[in-house]
Amino acid sequence: MFALMMRNPAHIMFVLTGVTLAYLVLPPFFFILHTSLVTDRGLQAGSFTIQHFANIVDSLGDVKTLLTNSLIYSFGSSSVALVYGTALAWLAERSDAPFRKLAYISAYISFAIPGIIKVVGWIMLLGPKAGMINAPWIAYTGGPLFNIFSMGGMVLVESFLWIPIVFLLMSTPFRSMDPSLEEAATTAGSTGWQVFRRVTFPLALPSVLAVLILTIIRSLEAFEIPALIGIPAGVEVLTTKIYLQIKGGLIPKYGEASAYSIILIGLVALGLIPYYRITSKTYKFTTISGKNFRPTRVALGKWRWLGGTLMLVLPLLQLFPIIAMTWSSFLPFAQAPSRKALELLTLNNYVTAFNDSGVIRSVMNSLTVSITSATAAVIITFLAAWIIVRAQIKARWLLDHMAMLPLVFPGIVMGIAILKMYLYLPVPVYGTIWILVLAFVARYLPYGIRFSHSALLSLHKELEEGAMTSGATWFQMVRHVVIPLIMPALLAGWIYIFLITFKELSIALLLYSPGSQVVAVTIWELWDNGHVGELAAFSLIITIGTVCVGTAFRAIAQRYGLQD
Repeated sequence: MFALMMRNPAHIMFVLTGVTLAYLVLPPFFFILHTSLVTDRGLQAGSFTIQHFANIVDSLGDVKTLLTNSLIYSFGSSSVALVYGTALAWLAERSDAPFRKLAYISAYISFAIPGIIKVVGWIMLLGPKAGMINAPWIAYTGGPLFNIFSMGGMVLVESFLWIPIVFLLMSTPFRSMDPSLEEAATTAGSTGWQVFRRVTFPLALPSVLAVLILTIIRSLEAFEIPALIGIPAGVEVLTTKIYLQIKGGLIPKYGEASAYSIILIGLVALGLIPYYRITSKTYKFTTISGKNFRPTRVALGKWRWLGGTLMLVLPLLQLFPIIAMTWSSFLPFAQAPSRKALELLTLNNYVTAFNDSGVIRSVMNSLTVSITSATAAVIITFLAAWIIVRAQIKARWLLDHMAMLPLVFPGIVMGIAILKMYLYLPVPVYGTIWILVLAFVARYLPYGIRFSHSALLSLHKELEEGAMTSGATWFQMVRHVVIPLIMPALLAGWIYIFLITFKELSIALLLYSPGSQVVAVTIWELWDNGHVGELAAFSLIITIGTVCVGTAFRAIAQRYGLQD
C-alpha cells in the first residue's frame, strides 16, 4: 500500500494541498466578514450587528466622496498609464525609434524598486515648498510649479508607477502580431494612421482592455500614494479610510474597517469579472499562426527622434526620484540643490542609518520573510498546479479556485483579515515575523500558481510517463524530470514573489510589532518621524539591492522567454 502511494500519491497530495490552501485563503475571508457583522467592544461585544454598515450608510455624503475619490484616482491614473505605456510599447516593438533597449531595462528596474521609495522621491521633487523642482520655481515666480499634495498629484505619481508595467504588458501583443495583416492594409492603399486604427489597434484591443481593467483594480488597491500624498492633502480613498479606522485613533475600529473592506472587495471582484471574460476570449483575436514571420518596423522618418525622446521618458521617470533620494542622503536636512547646500554634503546619514540596530534588523526581517514566503508559495502552488494539470481528480478545479481567491483581497484588507484571524486562533504567530509570512503566502498564491501552471502546460506528460515506466517513483520523477525542466519558470516565480513581498507596505504596516519591522515599515517610520536624510541613505542602499535582484529576473526572462 505504501509503495503504491509512493508511485502515485496524487490523491494524498490533493487532500494535503487542498487543506493547506483552504487554511491560507478561506479563514481570512470568514474573519473579515465576521468582524464586519459583530459588535467589537462593550458589553455586547461579539453579538451580531449591522451597525457598522449602518454607520457607513448614515454618512452617505462622506461615502460618496470616498467612492468618487477612489474612482477618479484609479480611472485617472490607469488612463494616463495605459495611453503612454501602450504608445511606448508600439514604439518599442513596431517602430525604428531609438533607445528601445534602454526602455526595457528601465521597466524591469522599475519593478524592482519598492513603491514607497519612488513615492518619497517624487515628494522630494514636487513638494510644494521644498521640492527640488518647485523650490527654484518658487524663487523665480513666487508660486510652485506643481503641488503634489492634491488629487492631480496622486493621479500623476500613480501613473508614473504603472507606465513601465503597462509598457511590458502591451509589448507582447505588438510583438506577436502577424505583419501580413498590416501589409495587406497598406497594399490596399491605407495610410499609416488608418492601418493603426483599423488593423493594429483592433487586434490589440483585448490586451488593451485587460490591462486597463487590471490597472484600475490595482490602483483601487494602492496604498502608498494615497497614504503618503493623499492623507496630507486631505484626499481620502477606500484604502486610506480602512487604514485610518485601525490606526487613526486611540481605539481601533475593526468593525467599520471590515465593513469598508467588504465594499472594497466587492469593487475589486466586479472589476475581475470583465477582466476574466476578456482574457478567456482572446482566441478570437489570435494573431500567431503556424507561419513563420518577423514583425516589421515602421520607419518614423523625421519623427524618429521624437519617438526616441518619448522612449527616454521611461528611464527618466525611474531616475528622477532616485536622484532626489541620492541628493537628500548627503544632506543633514531636505533642501533644493544650491551652492550653499553643496557645503553641507556629508556621509553622516549613511553612518547613522547603518549603525541603527533597528534598521539592520528590518533588513534581516525582510530577507527572512520574503525568502520564506516566496519558497513556501512556490512549493504549494507547484503541487497544486501539478494536480490541476496532470491528476485525474474531478474536484481538482477547487485548488485553482482557492489559489486564485486572494486576488479579490487588497493588501490592506488582507492585513486586517490576518490580524483578526490570529487574534482568535490559538496559533502563536501574533507579534512575530511569521504572521507576515503567512499573510504574504496567502496574498501571493495567485502569482505562484500562474507561473507553475503555465510551465507545466508546456511540459509534455510523455516525459513524466517515461520516467514512471522506467521504475521511478512519483517523487523521483518530479525531482529528476519535472523540476529541472521547469526550473526557469519556478525561479522566475520565486524572484517575482520575493520582490513583491520585499516591498509590500500595506500588509506589513498592520501586522508588524516592535522588533518585527520590515524594510517598507522602517522607511515609513523614518518618513513619519521626519528623518529624511537617514531615510534617503537607507532607501538608496535598499534600491541597489532590489535592482540587482530585478536584473536577475530580467536575465531569466530574456533567456527563457518568460517575459511573454
